[in-house]
Order: sequence, then C-alpha cells, then structure tokens
Amino acid sequence: MNSSESLTPDANGQPGPPAVARVQAALGSLVASERRVAEVVLANPRAIIGWTASELASKARTSATTVIRFAKNSGFSGYQDLAIALALSESPTQPSEDLAATDTAAATLRKVGARAAAAVGGMAEAVDPDAFTNAVQLIAAANHTLCLGAALSAPAALDFAYRLNHLGLAADAPADSQVQHIRAFQLRPRDVCIVFLHGGKYPPVVEAARAAKYAGAIVVGVTAFRGTPLAELADIPLILGARTVHSGLAAWESRLASLALVDALTAAVAHLNPAQSDRSVSHIQDLIEQDLL
Repeated sequence: MNSSESLTPDANGQPGPPAVARVQAALGSLVASERRVAEVVLANPRAIIGWTASELASKARTSATTVIRFAKNSGFSGYQDLAIALALSESPTQPSEDLAATDTAAATLRKVGARAAAAVGGMAEAVDPDAFTNAVQLIAAANHTLCLGAALSAPAALDFAYRLNHLGLAADAPADSQVQHIRAFQLRPRDVCIVFLHGGKYPPVVEAARAAKYAGAIVVGVTAFRGTPLAELADIPLILGARTVHSGLAAWESRLASLALVDALTAAVAHLNPAQSDRSVSHIQDLIEQDLL
C-alpha cells in the first residue's frame, strides 16, 4: 500500500491527512466528553478498528452519541468512517506507554525516546503539504520574518530566527511580550510573522499575531490544534497535532514537533535560493574558524 492509499478523502473527495493526525488536530476544539473519546483513540488506534461505538463509549466513560459526534467533529462522516480510516492507515501509531513513578531511569529514557519519535513522525503526517509549501515560499521572499512564541514554544521561535539569519535572511524573535507586540505593529506587507504556540490560545501572543496581520504582514500559525484562536487568525495555519490538550509531557512533545518543523522550513527555504544560503553559511563558517563567533 502506498502513502496516498493510507489517506482518507476529505469533504471535497481529495486525500486528507491520516486518521490519527486528523484526530490529533481536532483535540483543541473538542468538548471534554469528546476529548476523552479522542484520547482513548489516540492511546491505541488499532484497537478501535474492532470496537463498536458503544464499546468505545464505555472506554471513554461517555455515550455512543458522543462518540459519533466526536467522529464528525474530527472530520469523519461518522464512526464507521473513522474505523475504516484507522484500518487503512499504512503505518498505524503504536500504543504509547505512559510514564510512571515506578519506572527505572532506563525505562523513562526508552519511553520518552519513543514518544518523541512518534511526535516528530506525526508532525510530518499532520502538516498540510500545500500550506507548508506556501509558507516556505512566503518566508523565502519576505523582507523580514518576525518569529513569536511563549513558554515551551518560545525555543522554536528563537531557533527559527537564528536559522533564517544563518541563511542570510532578516529575522528576529523578541522574548518580551510587549516587545513582540511593538515589533508586530512595525511589520509591513511582504513581511511574515510566524507564531509558535502549542495550544494556540495564549492571549498576549495571539494579540501580537493580530497586530502583525493588521499591519499587513502574512501570519503563519504553528499550533497543535485546528479551531484555536491562532489557527483561525493565521493566513497559513500549520497544524502539528498532539496526543492531548493537557500540559506536561504532551506539551514537551509538541515542542519537539515544532523544532522538527523548523528544520524542515529551514531546509526548504534554503533550497529555494541555494547560492545565497551557501554564501551566507560559508561566511559564518569563516567567522567561526577565525574565533569571531
């Protein structure tokens, strides 16, 4: 089975993201009872294939009606469509092992490594390739790119600004929320504001993104969930997906997915102008060798 065969059609009959990625992207917009269903599905997607809606409802401590509503709100026509989509997945997600206080240090290392690998791999499936391509082209052509983030999402913003400067492109990533807002208002058309925000809701950063859009810049929103304030505001939402909306390890995994996305964006931008990128990287390497950096 090739990769295109593992994708279920969207509402327009076109291939869409894999089933697990679609559930992950919907988490942020689900009500609590639907979210419990989603978390049961994400914990062991292969098991769902053999369950009825009532059996899944029992596992999630809710009703079969809620299970069906969850499936529809996650982008499927109903529960059967969800089950079929999971069955057709070429590389189904393996059940994740939760961390436990009784774990040895070695077991913790193994579990965190497995969850990190799943988060990075899931990102590549969840992000819409057309949206990604559009973002790359706009960033490569931008006069300036403002990179914003907060809390665990902030390192991705800082890393991307550094990477763009490394390629010879103008970018900055202010950490202070007031400075973020000021810089956003200073943007102009042909500038890009890329925002990294796991939950897509933190008001100071969302308002800075709104200021950037008001100033005429293109807003690229990198977040775990569709339907969040950032995803709705962004001209180009890049939805990473996540196992849960709760804080803790899930948020750490989202940070790893964001950093992997930064790597992909950087490489794709460099490929659009390899001569400039090579020239800038070579100059920085010369400075490093002269102990100037």
